[in-house]
Amino acid sequence: MDKNYLAEKKKKKKSAVSAAWVLVALAIVFVIIIAKFAFSGSVDEIISGTPSSDDVYAIAKAFVKPTLKSGGADFSDSEYQFGKKEDSVYVIKSYVKTKDNAGDEQKTNFEITLKYKGGAKQDQKSWELLNLNED
Repeated sequence: MDKNYLAEKKKKKKSAVSAAWVLVALAIVFVIIIAKFAFSGSVDEIISGTPSSDDVYAIAKAFVKPTLKSGGADFSDSEYQFGKKEDSVYVIKSYVKTKDNAGDEQKTNFEITLKYKGGAKQDQKSWELLNLNED
């Protein structure tokens, strides 16, 4: 009787120690995953979540600039209109002034619709161009 009791107690202790090691391993994996998520972006990205109007305008300029035929683009940083349509879809209306080869200044109005896919707000890869109208 004593042998069975001691053997059973030893077996339970061994399984409890094994379970404790599995829990420690899972806790370590959980901490590593949380740390990777927390340090994947800047503190501002983690706290704020959605892009501000200035963030969207900066990305809009990056999408518009390659479409311009003239160089020396001068965007109106203080005179733009910002709107949010639906979940992560933003519209920017503004203008850009450029100079042609003769040195004449041209004003191009544009309206751009962008979708934020997530990730770094300043990274153009985090955005999808839905529509761009220039006149």
